[in-house]
Amino acid sequence: MTKLFAINAGMSFFAIAKAENEKEVLTILVNRELEEQEDFGIRAHIEDFSIEGLYGDFFRDEKGSFIEGHILDYPRHIRKMSIKERETYIQSHIEKNARAFWKDHPFYAELYLREFKKYETVGKEVGITFRPHFSEEFYFNTAKLIITETDWYGEDFQIIEIDLTDCNYQLIFELTLEE
Repeated sequence: MTKLFAINAGMSFFAIAKAENEKEVLTILVNRELEEQEDFGIRAHIEDFSIEGLYGDFFRDEKGSFIEGHILDYPRHIRKMSIKERETYIQSHIEKNARAFWKDHPFYAELYLREFKKYETVGKEVGITFRPHFSEEFYFNTAKLIITETDWYGEDFQIIEIDLTDCNYQLIFELTLEE
């Protein structure tokens, strides 16, 4: 039976979807996001191997990001390392974080890391624009993880079933002022 669902991501996103269940709602949402503009949608985010893209989510250790935003440099514990030690340390954490992100799909982590290595090689050549080769299945599963496991919408993400079977009103969200 088809139902209505509210998709809520705070102030940044609110939508209604018609679907059989929450899994189907998520499929609808992921497909919508993948169809968005190529320059700044979720597909571009996945393909962006800079700290602004998905890669940036992996560019960290237990202490935080490898780039201190206010000075655009490494944090002190990273700056103290030799260049070789720093490269090894950062690369090992990027790989660890990518594998943790795709914990249920280890092949995707390996694919992403392989494409990143290609990007590093090709990206150094002047005038060459690198475009990774990912399957639609990879994009779909990765987009689903980004939507459900990161702050893609900037707020808490919820799918709420709208059930008006026994009433004609359902509160979805209410802002209360605390004193």
